[in-house]
Formats: sequence, structure tokens, C-alpha cells
Amino acid sequence: MTIKNIRILVADDHPVVAVGVTQQLDRHPGFSVCSPVANSTELFAQLSVIEIDVLVTDYSMPGGDFGDGLTMLKRVRYKYPHICIVVFTGLDSPGIIAALNFNGIHAIVNKADAISELILAIDRAARGDGYHAKCVREIERASRAFYPQGVSALSRREAEVLRLYLAGSRVSEIADVLKRSAKTIYNQKRAAMTKLRCKTDAELFNLQAAGGITQQKLNEDDNT
Repeated sequence: MTIKNIRILVADDHPVVAVGVTQQLDRHPGFSVCSPVANSTELFAQLSVIEIDVLVTDYSMPGGDFGDGLTMLKRVRYKYPHICIVVFTGLDSPGIIAALNFNGIHAIVNKADAISELILAIDRAARGDGYHAKCVREIERASRAFYPQGVSALSRREAEVLRLYLAGSRVSEIADVLKRSAKTIYNQKRAAMTKLRCKTDAELFNLQAAGGITQQKLNEDDNT
């Protein structure tokens, strides 16, 4: 691979996005872009027959045989360790950004970023460097400002509920164990998720996978 001839594959389940990004990147000097793919099935079929240097992929692409998100990305890294990965996503979860970093994927661009940010991320990734585009950096800054203390910002009861939930217990089961109503447990779980800036359970588990929430931290950081 030479930096003057970077071979790129775009993976995105939205055809307009995939084709538009492919066309824009293909106009850039030094970039050679293959036909885009729409899911993990098509992605691994393509990777088995073509040589690329950089994969530009959405994070969420449901419907493929090999999953999406971290499952898919880990498979790419395992089977094709020479391929540099740029995640190009519309998600704005600090937990997902942390999970990507934790798993060695350091080039991340938000779909709200300018195409110039994606071009820069591809160039940096091809050189073996990481790059967080402008909107991604803003998400990280907002997260630090909103939630500067990490898990220690949780109350003792919120940490207690979250510890049990992340260990696999359902809200109703936690309510039975802690002798509280299911509504109270649900509200404490939602309060904890708000402090962690997690909008969905998937984001919560991604943050846990990234090491941002551990059972040890939840045990140690019990505030009243």
C-alpha cells in the first residue's frame, strides 16, 4: 500500500448514503473506491475476493449473516488485520465511541461531519493513526462536561440497580431482590442511564464492554 493509492470499500445499509459517499471519495486524488456493500454478508463476500486498504463502514447495519456493530468489526480485525477501519456512523453515543476505542478502532467520523473530515480520517487510518472527526470530538466533550465523575456520579441505589441489571437480572427480579416496586427500580435504572448518557440498553452494554462500567467500579463508587 502507498498513501498515494488507497483502496477503499464503503459499507452502509442506506443506498443513497453508500453511493453518495463512494462517489465523493472516488473523486479524491489518491483514492480508489470499490462498489459499496449494504450488510455484513456482502461485506465479507467482497473482502474474500478483493484487496482493500481501508474499510469505511457504518456501525449499525442489521440483516447480515455476521451481525453488525462490534461483532462485525471484531470479525474484520480478526480475519483481515491489515485492513484499516474507519467507522462512519450517525450514532451519537459516547458509550459506542468508548467501545470502539477500547477495541482498537480509533478512526471515527459522524455522518453530520463534512466529507473533508471523512477524507482526513481515511488518510490518517491508512497511515496507521487514529482520528476523531469534529462532531465526534464534540460528543466526547459534551459527555465529559455532562458526566465528569464517571460511575461515581451514580447514587448508591442507582449503582446497586445497575450492578444487578448488567449482571443479567431483569427489572422485576431486581425489584424482588431489593424489596422495591418494579416502577422504582425502572426509574432508578433510567436515572443511572441518563447520568451515563446511554439512551438505550444497547448503549449501556456497549459502555460496559468498553470498560466504562465494571462491577468493581459499581461496588467501589457507592455514593449516598
